[in-house]
Amino acid sequence: MNKQSPHIKILILNWNGEKIIKECLSSLQNINYNNYSIDVIDNGSSDDSINVITNNYNKVNIHKINRNVGYSRGYNIIFKKLKDENFDYYLLLNNDVYVNKNILKELNDAISEFGENNIYGSKINYSSDESKIWYAGGYLNKFLGLAHHIGINKYEDNIKYKTNKTDYVSGCCMLIQKELINKLDGFNARFKMYYEDVDLCYRAGKLGLHCFFIENALAYHKVSYSIGNNSLKKIFSKSISKYKFIYYHNNLILFIISLFINLIMIPFSFILYLIKK
Repeated sequence: MNKQSPHIKILILNWNGEKIIKECLSSLQNINYNNYSIDVIDNGSSDDSINVITNNYNKVNIHKINRNVGYSRGYNIIFKKLKDENFDYYLLLNNDVYVNKNILKELNDAISEFGENNIYGSKINYSSDESKIWYAGGYLNKFLGLAHHIGINKYEDNIKYKTNKTDYVSGCCMLIQKELINKLDGFNARFKMYYEDVDLCYRAGKLGLHCFFIENALAYHKVSYSIGNNSLKKIFSKSISKYKFIYYHNNLILFIISLFINLIMIPFSFILYLIKK
């Protein structure tokens, strides 16, 4: 590989990931790319995560935060800490993700094709069924605050999801230029859970930048590991973040109209949830 490949800093936010962090880090050790480093942000874990990392991965740098400050603040603290260090890109990665060995090569090829100053995302499949898609691009309706993964729960037997521009990239696996993170001042810390990535990509879009889904870059995700299997809690958290997104990115009149439409849809959403259960 070309020695001029950009230095990619893989940055993993970890909270109580003792049972899953080894699968993540072991996959990263096998990456087919010559210029990357791995940092873990430990977000106040109360389990044995740090010992698991230090005892098994001596080349991984750990940034300790003494309490769980959440997704946005956890990353933002380290973005500021690393602001003056010499590297080119961040690959933001969930601790419940493991990757294909060619992921950085494919993402770097995309940079060469589409340009440096964009945001790139891999295809993300379920770890429980590696042929089942979780993310193959994203659709966003700013007015209604609808953010939906393209291809979710589908298989590629009859359709192939191709590399293309997309409305947003999932923060589960996001490649973004360090300078762009600094320019955007990181994530919007007012989002406690969900929509942090959507908001970041939307703000980047307002600067004239684009998001790309890269079909041959591949990651596998243990979905909702940190929040558990509490579907109602997940729905509630997503709804709060959705209303925040609508409020921040529409004027007051549009926000009120959108909120009214969303409130009307709540009973139908609840019925759909019960049917799925």
